[in-house]
Amino acid sequence: MAEPGTDHLQVALRETDALARLAGRGSFKMGPALKEFGVAAIEQGARRMILDLHDCQGMDSTFMGVLAGLAVRLRQRGGELHVIRLSPKTRQLLATLGIDQLVRAYLDAKTPDELRRRLPEDENGLRRLETAPDRLRATETMIEAHETLTQVDDANRPRFKDVLAFLREDLKRQRDRLEETP
Repeated sequence: MAEPGTDHLQVALRETDALARLAGRGSFKMGPALKEFGVAAIEQGARRMILDLHDCQGMDSTFMGVLAGLAVRLRQRGGELHVIRLSPKTRQLLATLGIDQLVRAYLDAKTPDELRRRLPEDENGLRRLETAPDRLRATETMIEAHETLTQVDDANRPRFKDVLAFLREDLKRQRDRLEETP
């Protein structure tokens, strides 16, 4: 299990598989990097994304919204997102927001060997993503992620209504400040 403060995301693209491994917490800090990697991988022909959450300690709504968005993009191209090696806690997080309906989710003990073998046991062949987005990009990703969650499950609309209103106002302030800067 990852030590606190060592949250990181490692990725690789192999043939038509986009591979990712999360250690620590999946958060709004990691969302933009995962989205960027996933979208680029799909554009390059990836039809399956495999996300290993064995060392995941938790996920926030932004991170899960990014997962939902990637699952939708993959489905539109005939692909799938597999979330593997889940703990009961992380499996429940996905179910709470309806994401389990978009992805193939496997508890650790139930993860098919074929999916386990696609990711290396160690860090060889994986590269660590930079997960410190600028504030504007992070806010834009948070908005998109939460909008996706409200589209995935109607029960998410009231959950994220106020969050979306706050984020949209914050984004407006950020853009206004950029326009004022010479």
